[in-house]
Amino acid sequence: MKLLKIKIKNYKLLGDDFNFDFAPIGQKSLEDKEYELNEIAPNLYTFTTIAIVGKNASGKTTATEALAIAYDILSNFKIKNTLNNIKNNKDEITIELYFYHDNYLYYYKTNLKYTSLNDYVTFSQEELAKREYFKSYANNLFDLSKYNFLNINKSLPDDTSIIYNILKEIIPRGIYYNSNYEMVNLLDKIYSFYKSYNANILNTIITLLDEHIKEITMKNNKFTITYTNNLKETKNKDELFNMLSSGTIKGIYLYCDLLMSLYTGSDFILDEIEIHFHKTLVENIINLFKDKQINKYNSTIIFTTHYPELLDLTSRTDNIYICKYVENIKLEKMYNYNLRNDAVKSKKFYENHFGTAINYETLMNFKKELLK
Repeated sequence: MKLLKIKIKNYKLLGDDFNFDFAPIGQKSLEDKEYELNEIAPNLYTFTTIAIVGKNASGKTTATEALAIAYDILSNFKIKNTLNNIKNNKDEITIELYFYHDNYLYYYKTNLKYTSLNDYVTFSQEELAKREYFKSYANNLFDLSKYNFLNINKSLPDDTSIIYNILKEIIPRGIYYNSNYEMVNLLDKIYSFYKSYNANILNTIITLLDEHIKEITMKNNKFTITYTNNLKETKNKDELFNMLSSGTIKGIYLYCDLLMSLYTGSDFILDEIEIHFHKTLVENIINLFKDKQINKYNSTIIFTTHYPELLDLTSRTDNIYICKYVENIKLEKMYNYNLRNDAVKSKKFYENHFGTAINYETLMNFKKELLK
């Protein structure tokens, strides 16, 4: 299964024309097909990386929350992980999804409404359509007149999507990482990772984030830390929590989710990619998804950032969204700004080519107040 497009209405401050595409609209060079694009079916490509940029309070986090709702439906067939995002939403949310699965294109539409009585989100007015995929359809993916609407007799609970009838298996199809998670939950993640996955990989991650640690091993619910000077000490989970820096703990947690994404082919949503990380580490994370030997199952990383320099890591502009908040939150593709192929994206960003610069007069007013 691969998500191709999302439309959402009535979610928080998002504009009703909120669209998010995973398929390219620009030309595809051989270099792009090698690094920037995943071929999920003959001539059907999705991005390896998608960036959302904008100034503070422009709505980047709200946009990623909306994406997380879509993946929650596709992964669990109900609103499970994103329930709190919908609880306080005033209006009924309408969501439309286009996705590819087993040689078919699918269209799905539903309304979502939180019910406080049962503390869950209901699915209503559901629609599901499909179209067999052929190579010649690659440039006409979203024409609903070409789809056949299915008559599905819903025998499922009202908190469960009819997408269950298509995908069947509850597995992660999108992983949402938020840097504001509770720290204690981060450590629990590390603990469970040690019991379930390759500890050698986890040790390479720990060394990457803290050069003073050689390895950490676990036995009988105790952790033995070996330092680069070969000194050792044993700690329980709480002691390990207090010993590691917050940046290291969050970094380990992030890499655990990242590995899960690459192992399963699920997409990875990463809000504020630069928090707690050196720029080189951030670039490394992005480039992992562009490496076909590592990203074997066509995962996509979707990240928000305040650092325009990261945009220069991609040769494309149709996988970059400019987030703006005026009357509501809107996403604009950088592709629509018709940049020259040799344009440096970060330079254009600093030159306020996209209307996202910090207000200079506000900065000067702040300085005047300091001088008082």
